[in-house]
This record gives sequence, C-alpha cells and structure tokens, in this order.
Amino acid sequence: MSDEFPKEQETTGEGPRPRPSQALHHRHAANKLLLSLDKSELVKNIAHRGNHLQELKLCARDLNNTVRNHYADFIHNVGRNIYPLIIATEESCGESGTTLTLYEANGNITTVSPTFCTSYQLYKTCAHMFMGLSVELGPYLANAQWLKNRREEDSCKRISSETRDMPWKKGLSEILQHIRLYRQALVNAETIENEGKRTNNPETLSGLPQEEMTQIMMAMMCSVINYCETCLETGLLDLSAWEQLNNDNFPRIKACMKAATKCQADSCVKQIVHWKNMLGEEAWRDLYVVIPTVWAVGKENPRKEMFRQLMDPERVHSHIITSEYPRDHSEARTLLGRVVGDRAIGRLVFGLDSVESQIKVMGLSSKVDVVQDDAIPAIWSACEKQGCPVRCPLKKIG
Repeated sequence: MSDEFPKEQETTGEGPRPRPSQALHHRHAANKLLLSLDKSELVKNIAHRGNHLQELKLCARDLNNTVRNHYADFIHNVGRNIYPLIIATEESCGESGTTLTLYEANGNITTVSPTFCTSYQLYKTCAHMFMGLSVELGPYLANAQWLKNRREEDSCKRISSETRDMPWKKGLSEILQHIRLYRQALVNAETIENEGKRTNNPETLSGLPQEEMTQIMMAMMCSVINYCETCLETGLLDLSAWEQLNNDNFPRIKACMKAATKCQADSCVKQIVHWKNMLGEEAWRDLYVVIPTVWAVGKENPRKEMFRQLMDPERVHSHIITSEYPRDHSEARTLLGRVVGDRAIGRLVFGLDSVESQIKVMGLSSKVDVVQDDAIPAIWSACEKQGCPVRCPLKKIG
C-alpha cells in the first residue's frame, strides 16, 4: 500500500473540501506509530505481577488483603452477637448529657437520656461559657494591636468599635447575644416559677435550680456580658481584666460543675440500677459497655466511673471499653466485635502454654500491639546500629 495520500477532491459551491477517505488518512502517520510499538515494551507494561520475586510479594499481599476483608466482616458480625450491651454517649440529638442505649438479646433496644429533665444542661453551659470565651479571644492574644496596653498612659484609651476593624468582633458579638438570651430566659423562667409557687399551680412549676444556684448562674452571665460589652465598646481585648474575670468566677464555675455532675450521677445511676435489676444477676455479669469519648476525657470520665462502681467487679477491666473511634452506634458495635473477637483469636491461636504465648494473647487482647514484645528489641538494636542511645521505656526520664 502506498503511503501517498489520494489527490482526489470533491467540489462544492463553497470550494473544494477533502473526501471522507482523505480525512481518515490524515491520521495515518499517528496510526503507523501506534502499530510500530514494540510488543515486548507493551508486555512489560501490563505484566504488573513482575518477576517471580514480585509475584511472591503480590501473592502475600493478596492473601493479607483477603484476610483483612474477611476480618472486617468477622468483627462486624461478632459485635452484633454480644448481649446485653450498653452504649453510653455524652451527647445525643443536640442535647448535652449522658444518653444510655441498652441492646438486649431479644431484640429490644432502649434509649434513655436521664439528665434531660434535670438542670444538667443549665449548669454545664454556664461552666463552659468561660472556656468558650477563651476560644474567641485566644487567637488574638499575640497581636498587640488588639490588646489593651498595661501602661497607665494607655489604660484609658478608647477606640470606637465603629471606626476600628476588629476581626474578633463577630464571634464575640455572637457569643454575647446568646448569653443575653440565656440570661433573659432564666429571668423569665424564674418569674413563672415564683408565680407557680405563689398560686400553687403545678403546671407552671418547671423544676428550676435552687435559688442559690440561680443567683450564681446569673452572676456569671452578668460578669461575662459586662466584659464582652467593654471589649466591643473600646475595640480592645483587656487581658488583665479577662484573667480577673476568670479568677473571680472560678468558685462559681466549680459550683456549676459540682451541681451538673450531681444531676448526672443521680439520674444515670438510678437508670443503670433499674436495668441491672431488670436484667438479673446472670445477664448483668455478661454486660459489655462501650463508651465513645474524645481524647480529653478518654482516660477517665463520669460515665466510666458509674459503670466501674455498678458492674461486676471481675468484669470492670475487661467489659468496659472506651475509645475515640466510634462516631455512631454501628461503629461502636463493630469496635466491640474487634475487641472481643481479638481476645478469642488470641487465645485460640497462641494459647497459654508459655510466657511468650501469653504475652501474645495479652497483646491481642489489649491496647498493646501484638508484635510489641518483638518490636522493642528490634528497635533498640536498630538505634544502637545508628549510634543512638537506647531509652528503656520503664526508665524514668529527667
């Protein structure tokens, strides 16, 4: 076949144009290059399994991936085969406070928020108010232009909020608005409560905190409102006044925290004891508890302490599971399947016939990596090879 393009053309009223066959042949050079590609190069590109050594590694990888996929199904199913189970979360549906969900073997699922009808939310919000203020002010404390100068000649300086661009104004104003609304709602509720007491009308009795606690919360909100208003009026963040605000209110913060935890303890312990009596001694001994947490409360928290006090003493260290992982109940149950499933696998695979096998069982049954006992000497040896001193994990540093 000749490489020459045909010379024939069609003619229209608009002038000559290429024939269809000629347009196809326009790509002839490119097609010729594609057809001339070396077959061995193409084979090399698609042979991603490589040589015999690469094939060996890939077979190992494929086996490991298959095991991991089956393991994921395994822990999912195990987690849904364990009853009774209580999942104790801190917040649910936007409400602050402990929410308890009991899963029973007969399919019953019961969810209760014991603190919902208490003043827990009121106390906790007042205590958190000062930490929330820190979130608004903290990012600007290193910028001198927003800080009120401690020097006497600058202490009375006033800068209009209308003439100064304050990047922190929006967040602080929003917090201030919500505190004002909360304070007014507390005033309104107190008025209705007092009227209900005067007229002995049970429909208006809302179960407000005791008068002493109401006054404490009112004082806290008024002091924060005054500070925020001053900052917005002057256009400056007064660090010394903020520290004084926190110091003055610490006893009130402490009082709110004590009142909140008492509400939590009284209502939740009552509910847990009710379930304990309902389930009976045998089922209660088999109870598992999953407590989803955040890092800040991962080690100790009120939910964990309540179950530590009420569960079978022999099951406290094995049947209470706290973790930052679960984002919902489904993940919490899968986590439970991982913990309990790994314990069973560890016992079945490694056994208890030697100290080394027992270490492996403990590793797979706890938050310690199953290879940790082998990894430590390997890491120490590698550090020594690189001329680095070895730090014994049990040796006190400093």
